[in-house]
Amino acid sequence: MTVGTAKKAKKTVAKKASAKVVERLKPGPKKQPINLAPAIQQRERKAALGRVSQDEAKTLILNTAIAMLRERPVSDVSSREIAHESGLNHSYIARYFGSNHEMLFCVVEIMTEHLKKYRDNGDVAALVKDPDANLRFKLMEYLLAEGFSPERFAVLAIEQRVNTEAFFAAAFKLDKRAARVYRAKIGMLFLLADEKMLAASAIDKSTRTDIINLVLHELGDAKKNAEKLGWQ
Repeated sequence: MTVGTAKKAKKTVAKKASAKVVERLKPGPKKQPINLAPAIQQRERKAALGRVSQDEAKTLILNTAIAMLRERPVSDVSSREIAHESGLNHSYIARYFGSNHEMLFCVVEIMTEHLKKYRDNGDVAALVKDPDANLRFKLMEYLLAEGFSPERFAVLAIEQRVNTEAFFAAAFKLDKRAARVYRAKIGMLFLLADEKMLAASAIDKSTRTDIINLVLHELGDAKKNAEKLGWQ
């Protein structure tokens, strides 16, 4: 290789190296910033919780589940999401409830206790129209479809049935048979909470409201109707 050729080759190598440096210095595509807020909030919740007791953890999980279930369909709320929003590990649900189904059953128990105030006050209209009454029905419907034992709900229903029938008997002067029928009729109103069932039955929401108001109005003539049917 001649001296001239060597110099020329050296310049070519230097030129290529310079081009690579320039290429590396060119700004690449702009990276999207990572949203760390959820992770930071999760860590903050866990730090604030520290070591919680079993009762505190169960209460936190159930309150979170109720808040989420009031906003979304039952099938769209997973146990992992509930645990995440609670700021607790997902294993807590299995540890303290046994399963997601058992946790949802605890929510049904809470809803049942919450709705007792209407029965105690004799406010049947408020009972039927309370969104938590519909939520309770939808949870029961979901759990039964998942294979949950109907006998578990029957235990809750026995006390509710006895107390509600006693209320109807006293408030409307009905005998046991008539009180039992009217209690069941009010219970059937919750079937109207199912939006899919409404659509399949060609019943719109305004008609559903009319049905509820009609049934509640009929309660005023409960004794007269029971006498006509020979229940008194």
